[in-house]
Amino acid sequence: MQLKSKTTPTLQALTEVLAYKNSEVVRYYAGMNMRSAMEAGTPSIGILAKTDEETVKRCITNLFIGTSMYFDSVLPESKAIVISEELLAKYETRQLKLEDILAICIEIKEADIYKLTLARILKHVAVYVQQREQLAIQRSITNSQNHKSDLGESNIDKRIMNSIRHIERSNEEVAKGRVRVQKYYK
Repeated sequence: MQLKSKTTPTLQALTEVLAYKNSEVVRYYAGMNMRSAMEAGTPSIGILAKTDEETVKRCITNLFIGTSMYFDSVLPESKAIVISEELLAKYETRQLKLEDILAICIEIKEADIYKLTLARILKHVAVYVQQREQLAIQRSITNSQNHKSDLGESNIDKRIMNSIRHIERSNEEVAKGRVRVQKYYK
């Protein structure tokens, strides 16, 4: 008996519908965190907004309204639209993906917050952006170190010796070039 292959719908497809169901998003993307959001291959909300800004606003609005359902009062749609416009207006937050927005919503839901306000949401977004930037820097440094060790030499002196710019090797390369050029002058 062959098992059915599961296809996971995209987060944008789940959140852009008018009849938004938070349970569908939770079912497919419950384990979303900052690392998995960074590894997602989807475009940022800034790039998505270039093609269809209203759809991106609806996606962000639906995510924050779905998150507010975990608290005492549900966030009105007008306030959720203000949040989405604020996120699209700032350059720092346009780099975020929908997966990042979902990770922010999950963090807000699990935080020790009793009343959800616009200011708390925007403050949490600002903190998330800073943490994401630090994680990206750390990942870049780690990737660089791994790349250097993959080249075979982690010692800077040995790498310089193997470089074409090293004095002894550069003289050898120049001498080889002169021999090649002198062949054509004879």
